[in-house]
Amino acid sequence: MHKIVTGSIAGAAGIALLLGGAGSFALWNASASSAASAVSSGNLTLSANNDGVWTDITNGRSATINPANVLMVPGNTYQFTQTLNIVATGQDLKANLTYAAQSITGDSALIAATTKTLTVSSPDVAVQSTADPNTFTVSPSAATSTVKVVFTIALPSSATTGQNGTVNVGALAFTLAQTTIPS
Repeated sequence: MHKIVTGSIAGAAGIALLLGGAGSFALWNASASSAASAVSSGNLTLSANNDGVWTDITNGRSATINPANVLMVPGNTYQFTQTLNIVATGQDLKANLTYAAQSITGDSALIAATTKTLTVSSPDVAVQSTADPNTFTVSPSAATSTVKVVFTIALPSSATTGQNGTVNVGALAFTLAQTTIPS
C-alpha cells in the first residue's frame, strides 16, 4: 500500500509540473504602438437668455403683457419672444429645435382650443423643417449661435370651448435634440 500511495503522490506531482510548465512556454511575439491621436466628442447645449417678453398682437396691437394678468378670449393672439444660445459642434451633427409641448399645462379644453406656433428668426443657424413647421433643424457651428425664437399662442375666433380655463405658459421650455445620422 505504501508503494501505491507514493506512486500516486509522485504521479500527481508530475502532472502538476507538466500543467504548470504549459503556461510558461512562450512563442515569439511582438507589439507596436500606433501614431493615432485622441478622438474627441462634440457638444450640444441650449440656454435661454433672461430677455423673454410677452406681447399682445391681437388685431395689430403691440402691447407688452403679463399673461397672468390678462384673460384670453376667442380672437386673442399672444407672442413670447426670447433669445436662446446654441452650441452645436461635431461631425454630422444635426439637432431639432422646438418648444416642449408638455411644458404647457392647464385646462385640457383650452389647451386643445389654442393654436401654438414657433418661429426662429435666424435662418443661417436654424432651418424650418418641412415635416413639422414648429421644428427647426440646427447644424454645426464653430461658435455659439444666438437665435431669436417667437412662440405664438392664439385662441381662434371660432373657439367654442375653454371658457374659465387656464393655460399655464409660465414653464414654457424649448428643446434641442440630436437627430440620428442617416446611414
